[in-house]
Amino acid sequence: MGNKELHAMYQNEEIDINLEDKEIVLEKIMKLYTEKVYLLAYSFVKDRGLAEDISQEVFLKVYKYLDNFRGEAALTSWLYRITVNTSKDFLKKKSLKQFLLEGSLLENFRKTESTETSFLTAVRHEELLQTILKLPMKYREVIVLHYFYDVKVNELATVLDLNTNTVKTRLARGREILRRKMEAKEGEVN
Repeated sequence: MGNKELHAMYQNEEIDINLEDKEIVLEKIMKLYTEKVYLLAYSFVKDRGLAEDISQEVFLKVYKYLDNFRGEAALTSWLYRITVNTSKDFLKKKSLKQFLLEGSLLENFRKTESTETSFLTAVRHEELLQTILKLPMKYREVIVLHYFYDVKVNELATVLDLNTNTVKTRLARGREILRRKMEAKEGEVN
């Protein structure tokens, strides 16, 4: 295979991964990206068990196709594309489009402060997250990848195999739908 290396950016640190030993590379990738892959899969299927299954499938594909990774795109783009495609395939195969929301995508990241303000903020974030997860898939995927994973528009176009303008349009429409739904929820409370 030669002395091929993979360069990964993780939390603003560049990591060189030697592709000589695929098992070690897979372990490193899994250590760095398991949580992000899981959360992205969860944003599609809204079920913890299925998100775990999809995550395992993603890493099996990463191992299988690691030799084909050319490094033309960022490692994260490649992983996210595999995760998005695997999630979509899973939904198609199993007809799982109507899963109920089981918990929160961000529940592991929520702070447990006892003040009324932090409680209200957490409730607002939860409402926003649940509203995002109820968006049609084409808007949900761009919003989740862009805002939760900081994937840039041109990278989103690559990951989702879409035109850049299509991504921009879906982001704009998705934000507008979110804004309207959140305003409607606020109107219900007041």
